[in-house]
Amino acid sequence: MGSSLASDRNTLRSDEPLERTAKRVLVLQACFTVLLVMLVCGYSIISSGNQQGFSQSTLSAISCVYGALLGMVNTMLSKRSVRRSTKAAMKTPQFAMLPVYMGLLNKLLIVGGGLAIGLVALGLEPIFVVSGYMVTQLALIWVAAKPT
Repeated sequence: MGSSLASDRNTLRSDEPLERTAKRVLVLQACFTVLLVMLVCGYSIISSGNQQGFSQSTLSAISCVYGALLGMVNTMLSKRSVRRSTKAAMKTPQFAMLPVYMGLLNKLLIVGGGLAIGLVALGLEPIFVVSGYMVTQLALIWVAAKPT
């Protein structure tokens, strides 16, 4: 009985656990982003005064949200890579890692390019873009460390 349970866990039948986990990660990333934006806006308004603090907090909040959106795109690209790798492992096991490596290249180009565009072209604040991205990655770690 114990061996059949172990074999059931190791079979690759459905994307349902992947979809459920990815949804949990994205929801937690959104919650962490809202908390970060509230903290940043509150700190900016308190430390800089009313009018100047409001305009500063707007740019800071936009920077945080931009970084968080890049983190969420990173999560969706990772989910796509895992799904493709699972399908490749079923069809041709020797090419199972190819989608993972292609996904890493996609993430480097999309997320790295997005960071560059946000910092250089849009003039967002680097510390808040990076903190928004890092908060979303912490959500990913939280879900991975916490059992379902």
